[in-house]
Amino acid sequence: MEIVFMRNLRIIFVISMLMALTVFFSRCFNGNSLTGIDPRGDQYAGANACMSCHQSECSSYTHSNHYRTSSSVNGQRLKQLIASSSKEPFYFSDSSHVSVEENDNAFFQSSFSADRRTASEKFDIAFGSGEKAQTYGYWKDDQLYQLPLTWYASMHAWANSPGFSPRHARYERTIGVRCFECHASYANRVVQQTGALTTVEALDKASIVYGIDCERCHGPALQHVKYQQENPSAKTAKYIVPIRSLTRQQQLDICAVCHSGNDREPQWSLFAFAPGDTLSHFYFPDFGSGAGEPDVHGKQVQLLQASRCFIKTAMTCTTCHSPHMPEDKDNRPTGFAAKCMDCHQGSSHAIDVLKDNEQKKRDFNLVGANCIDCHMPLQTSKTIYFNNGIGVKNIPYLVRTHKIGIYK
Repeated sequence: MEIVFMRNLRIIFVISMLMALTVFFSRCFNGNSLTGIDPRGDQYAGANACMSCHQSECSSYTHSNHYRTSSSVNGQRLKQLIASSSKEPFYFSDSSHVSVEENDNAFFQSSFSADRRTASEKFDIAFGSGEKAQTYGYWKDDQLYQLPLTWYASMHAWANSPGFSPRHARYERTIGVRCFECHASYANRVVQQTGALTTVEALDKASIVYGIDCERCHGPALQHVKYQQENPSAKTAKYIVPIRSLTRQQQLDICAVCHSGNDREPQWSLFAFAPGDTLSHFYFPDFGSGAGEPDVHGKQVQLLQASRCFIKTAMTCTTCHSPHMPEDKDNRPTGFAAKCMDCHQGSSHAIDVLKDNEQKKRDFNLVGANCIDCHMPLQTSKTIYFNNGIGVKNIPYLVRTHKIGIYK
């Protein structure tokens, strides 16, 4: 009897251990990305969960400017930028200056006046991919502030951060959640009352999802991921909105979340926008005149919509841009020119230009004109501008217009 009892006890023990191990390894396999532990809420899987089925898209996307549009500061990347830049301090018109310094593998922007250090703050967060520029923030408790110098790619040099005074270094401009709504996938804020009529915006550092990740454009995907893993043979994606199933305006709205400017006041957080939503519903009604040309920085959608190419066709942003692929900076004009030829194969002007380019390349090894430089030229932004500090001279910030037209 005792032997039978001991045998049953061992069987119960083994079964219990197997059940415990099953639960344990199930959790290890799924990880946080499949338990809904995401700062955005329990409907989000986390971008890592997309890798198993979409490895090619995920691998290429991590090299794109969208993915790199914000990050915690990468010391190695920052070292490369500093090494490629002038080592001279940046001077302001009041004779003070800011130097970029390294201390214990951390980097600081330190200001000096009459050889006396007046401020020094650490590089904590980078905004911008660095293709055109990269600006930085530093934490002070749960407040984020912009550092006085921005790295400017076209000059491989430091410039006064956009809109800052050329007279002296400035450290007190706060970076709010509105900046993250276009440069990140999520950041949680808490509005704290500081007085009878005053408030301050506190940011939760741990909640920040840097860069534009899969679910920022495709929407919350936890239910989709669970279904596809439980049904690996299923050929039709469920619980996720296929972008191509959306109307033209709905597709444009996804891009317009970040590429239609930030001069309208949102009544709802733009982090809540999901594919299929109507973007205009997220803003307070705009009763302004709307006069004036949209700026080339941040208003690409409005400029595209004013183009004849857009009006006469069914094109969207993804007609020319592949959202999952990084664009080769050196070969970008040629690649986009090929997109133009998809619609303009019958254009005698386009054909003549291509023939002329081929001859210049063959006879003189010269690069000829291309569709983009002529019909979507670089223009100076009126809303983002830098200056050279002591010279009080504005440095043009050039962005390619998306209003396709005849300029010359």
